[in-house]
Order: sequence, then C-alpha cells, then structure tokens
Amino acid sequence: MLLLLLLLPPLVLRVAASRCLHDETQKSVSLLRPPFSQLLPKSRSSSLTLPSSGDPQPLRIQTCYLGDHISDGAWDPEGEGTRGVSRALAAVREATQRIQAVLAVQGPLLLSRDPARYCHAVWGDPDTPNYHRCSLLNPGYKGESCLGAKIPDAHLRGYTLWPEQGPPQLVQPDGPGVQNTDFLLYVRVAHTSKCHQEPSVIAYAACCQLDSGDRPLAGTIVYCAQHLTSPSLSHSDIVMATLHELLHALGFSEQLFKKWQDCPSGFSVRENCSTRQQVTRQDEWGQLLLTTPAVSLSLAKHLGVPGASLGVPLEEEEGLLSSHWEARLLQGSLMTATFDGAQRTQLDPITLAAFEDSGWYQVNHSAAEELLWGQGSGPEFGLVTTCGTGSSDFFCTGSGLGCHYLHLDKGSCSSDPMLEGCRMYKPLANGSECWKKENGFPAGVENPHGEIYHSQSRCFFANLTSQLLPGDKTRHPSLNPHLKEAELVGRCYLHQCTARGAYKVQVEGSPWVPCLPGKVIQIPGYYGLLFCPRGRLCQTNEAINAVTSPPVSLSTPDPLFQLSLGLAGPPGHSLGKEQQEGLAEAVLQALASRGGTGRCYFHSPSITTSLVFTVHMWKSPGCQGPSVAMLHRALTLTLQKKPLEVYHGGANFTTQPSKLLLTSDHNPSMTHLRLSVGLCLMLLIFVGVLGTTAYQKRATLPVRPSPSHHSPELHGTRVPVRGIREV
Repeated sequence: MLLLLLLLPPLVLRVAASRCLHDETQKSVSLLRPPFSQLLPKSRSSSLTLPSSGDPQPLRIQTCYLGDHISDGAWDPEGEGTRGVSRALAAVREATQRIQAVLAVQGPLLLSRDPARYCHAVWGDPDTPNYHRCSLLNPGYKGESCLGAKIPDAHLRGYTLWPEQGPPQLVQPDGPGVQNTDFLLYVRVAHTSKCHQEPSVIAYAACCQLDSGDRPLAGTIVYCAQHLTSPSLSHSDIVMATLHELLHALGFSEQLFKKWQDCPSGFSVRENCSTRQQVTRQDEWGQLLLTTPAVSLSLAKHLGVPGASLGVPLEEEEGLLSSHWEARLLQGSLMTATFDGAQRTQLDPITLAAFEDSGWYQVNHSAAEELLWGQGSGPEFGLVTTCGTGSSDFFCTGSGLGCHYLHLDKGSCSSDPMLEGCRMYKPLANGSECWKKENGFPAGVENPHGEIYHSQSRCFFANLTSQLLPGDKTRHPSLNPHLKEAELVGRCYLHQCTARGAYKVQVEGSPWVPCLPGKVIQIPGYYGLLFCPRGRLCQTNEAINAVTSPPVSLSTPDPLFQLSLGLAGPPGHSLGKEQQEGLAEAVLQALASRGGTGRCYFHSPSITTSLVFTVHMWKSPGCQGPSVAMLHRALTLTLQKKPLEVYHGGANFTTQPSKLLLTSDHNPSMTHLRLSVGLCLMLLIFVGVLGTTAYQKRATLPVRPSPSHHSPELHGTRVPVRGIREV
C-alpha cells in the first residue's frame, strides 16, 4: 500500500496569521519507498552505504532548478522573475552549505517510480510467476513529479512490462542516477494557487521519496515568486526560510516522526537499527510531546533542569500533531511555526538534537546557535498557567511598550494564536530595529530621550530625558532612585561588550557608562534611569571577540565652550566622591534653570576636590533652543549680575563670576562663529559691560565666602526648587 505525501507546513511572515497548508496539499504527491523487488542483494539500492572507516561524510545535497513558467505568464512584472530566481538559488546554495556542515551520511542516489502512475493493471493470480507485477501500462503516464516539479528520467529507476508468461519487456532502463549525492532538492519559483490564497507564505516544501531505511531522499521547495522581489525580505531572511523548509524535508515532520530509527549500537552500525517504538505522546494535560532521548536531554540542559525532561512540546494545530516546536517554550527556534526574520531566528541545539534522534544523521552540535528564550528558567517555563504571573521576564503583562527579548528591537506587549494567551514584547511593525541607523531621528528633530540608532545599538528599558517637566519630581534620581519597571519603556542606546555578559552603554552626548546586569543606572546629563538586562547581551563568542575591537564612536561635535565655576561652601566642609557627583548635578540643574533651556546643551559635568565645577557646552542633535554662543553669552551676563546659590547636602555653595572664556575647538566649520562670539565678548569686556579686563583661555569664577545666614528678604522672595536657590 502506497503512503500518502508528506507536505510540510508553510513558513509565514511575522505580520501575517499563520495557516498550515498541510491537510489540503498532502494528497497531491505520494511519498515513495523502493519496492521490495528492488531491494534484492545484487540490485541497485539507494540505501546508505557507510565507508569502511565508519566515519560519516558530510550530507551531500544536490539541487536541481526546474525552470517552469512562474505563473502561466500572469506574474512577472517588468521581468523581475529572473531576479527572483537568482535570489532563490543563492538562498538554496547557502542553506544547503550550512546543513552539509551539520548533518552527515553517505550513499549513491537513484529515485523510484510510482507503480500506481505508470501501471494500469497488475497480474492478480497469486499462482502465476508474475503475480502483482505490471500487466498493462498506463497510456497517459508522463513520468514522475514531486510537488509540481517533474523529475528527470536520468534520476529515476526504469520500469518493466510483465507478460503472463515469459520474460519481461523493458520499457525504460534505469537512469544513471545522481552520483555523490545523498539528497535531491528540486527548486521551483512560481506563483501557485497556494501562494495566491495565502499571500503571507514565503515558501513551502515536501519530502517525496525515502530510501529503504525510510531516510528522506528527495523533496521540493516552492518559493512564492512575489516575495523574492520584495525589498522587505533580505537575503538572510530567504536563507533562513529555505533552511526551515529544508529541515522539514530532511525529516522534521509529523509524518516522518513515526519512521525515526533507534540505533543502539551507534550511527555507524546500521544493522542494529529499528523503528523507534515511541517518538511522541500526550501528557496528562493533553500537550503533545516529542519524547526521544537527545531532545529531552537538550531541553533539560536549556532550562537548567537536572537530568532529562519529559519531552519537548510540539505546536498543536487544529487539534492535530504538527511539525513545529511549541512557540511559548522555544520562541526564536528555526522550527517554530512562524518566521520572525533572520535576526531573531536561531538554528538551536534542541532542533539539532531532533535530527540526532532520527537515526539517519550524525550531527555536528558545534554548529548550533545559542537560544536565549527561556534559558535557565526552570521546568515551569512556558506554561499557560505561569506565563502571566510575572515569574519570568521573557513574558509580559498588559499592553505597554518595551524591548523584544533579544534587545534588537523595541516591542509592544502582545499575543498571537501560537502563544495561547501568553504575552511577550513583539517587534513593532515599522522602525523598531535599534540596529538600523536609518531609523534614527532626522537632523533638527528633537531627541529628548537621547536615543542612538546604530549597528551596535540595543533596546533598553529606560525613562531617560534631558528635560525636566515642570513640577515633575519623580524623575530626579536623587529623589526617587527606585522607579517602578512599569514606568520604563524601550529606548535605543549604544552598547559595547567588555567581557562575557558585561557591557557599557552610551546615550546621546554622554560618556560610556558601565552597565551592571540586573541593575538600574543613571546617565550623566539625563534625568531618570536605565535598566541593564541580565543574560541577554554579550553572551556569544562573537560578542567576546568584539571586546578587543576599537570602541564604538559616533561623530558628535567637539565642545564649543567649556565653563568653569569656582564654588565656596561652609568653612571646613569636605565632600566625598558621591557628594561631589550630587553637587555637580545640582549646579548643572541650576545652570539649566538659569538659562531657561533643556540639559541637551550641557555635557560631562564634573567637580574637583577644590570645588571647581566644569561643564562642556554644545548643542545635541535635535536640541531645541538658541545657539550655544547665544546661551553662553546670556549665562555670562546673568552670572555676572546674579551668582548662583546651590543648596546641597545641608550646606550652601555660592558662585561668583569674574572671568569667562571660550575653549579651543578643532571643528573648522565653527571657526567663524567662534571668532564672532570672541570679538563680541571682547568688545563687551572693553566697554565695561562685564566689568572685567582680562581675557583668558578658560572661564574661571572665583567665589566669595558663603554667609552663614541669609537675609529674610531673600528667603521670602525665592522658594527653593529641588534644593536650589538664587540670590
């Protein structure tokens, strides 16, 4: 009895609903295995023959593109079909090269013909020597096909007509076969009815033939032509889509699970192999599990559970066993049911363990890519009963904005049918990628949160802002250092690895700041906090190697002005390092308040043990307000007339300007501006507006002794705002 076709579920775009095409298409192709008569000792067989050394050889995949019409002439706008075919074949080459480095077998290849196609009738008398052999040919037989791809006669066995008595009549001899090949992959690029009915489908594939040990020998992948010319899909996306479908055709399929082999003597001793007694089962809650040894151990290791797990959950589609991992548990795996882009998809260790359990391949596990989703989260991870309890930060609740778990994208807390009510931060539809520079703010657009879009930028939960809203005291770190996570949203900032699991971050205009995993940090020049994720960034070997590379840098303007203020406090008063930082923050806030601007003009504030405050002044991209020169001039005038009094740590500190000056800057484009500002300042100095006669390289503001008591008039007319008073 002939087996029905295995047609594998399609790969779908993230933005579209996933719908499996398996049931409606599996009847179109027969899954063939060599008939018993072709497995006699001296006959040519497609079964595996291992070399005498017992060493497995890389899986040899031969691709065959069949240049059929894309869609009976209905689709090929402006001749783009040729370009689409080129993209498909390039993706197939790269995907097969990756698999050849992972799976290993050896043996020649010759495909079988389907007797139900070429034979119209067979001899039915069991007493005749040619019982059940073909007695009448099908006049309409046109050869074999695999999911619409016509298989060349050169790849096929021959066939014979048998009379009731006498020798057989050879109709078609065996073809030469395909040498040095273990798997034949036929490639089609078309706009099929399935592509038309499901516009989100990128590609779909089928396994068509098996060898005598039930190992897949041949299959077809069909690319939906319209996606191959779409700019929304990169080459990497098409490669990962191809890899997904190729793994289905090589054995990761519900209809092939029951054919997996158990080889107790090891991969090289094929004689002891037999069909596995149990590959899948249902647990007490009705969850479908793949229970073979290697995948069970691999999942336990991934979750940090001692011993072996009870099995790996499979996605349930319309109440039936599917050919995909459960998305709640293995989000990001190549073999989940939905495709979320190459950047968010990994060829994970659990998937490779499944191919080891098939008994058909020896697996190179070093080719596996790390799967971060759920790593070390324990046996309760991914359950519908636990995903909404807040016990794991891989899941979220509500509908707020945050970061996708890989921190490459901003995301929105949402669900989909595959998550079954669980919610995670899913990438936004447009412009969510922090690693794409083109998603950044255009010149002149305000950037109050200091975001940076760059190839080395990642998404962080933060509520940083360079401007303090009137009456908003909750964002000042010294007043509320433990902001709730609900107040943090996803923002894009630069990161750089310093060691495995360790990194530093940079916000627009800020210095690099060490980011301690699991902690919240403050960024100089910004209000609010930034949360440093643990176990998500700088985890791979590539990240570790990047530690030795030159630091990431952005082209930002050199400081145009450097302003220094001398401070005087109570006699004998000394400050520790943290107190110095707090005082620098208070002085910076006073300057921003006096200038009536945001903090995007002020950068890298510092204060010395001798109480000299220094800050660089330049205008960040997107900063709204006057020019730096105008602001510097305004501050100069007001500080001369009315010094600042800063209240910090229970003590008063007072400034008094006497000299101020531009610093040198190496940006040639600013030369004329500096000269103009310098001449204006010199003129003002000369006519006595500032009351000074000295021009120096740095602006130094000596302080007068701070009085221990202040006049009642001053206290009555100025209300202290967040520890700062003006005099």
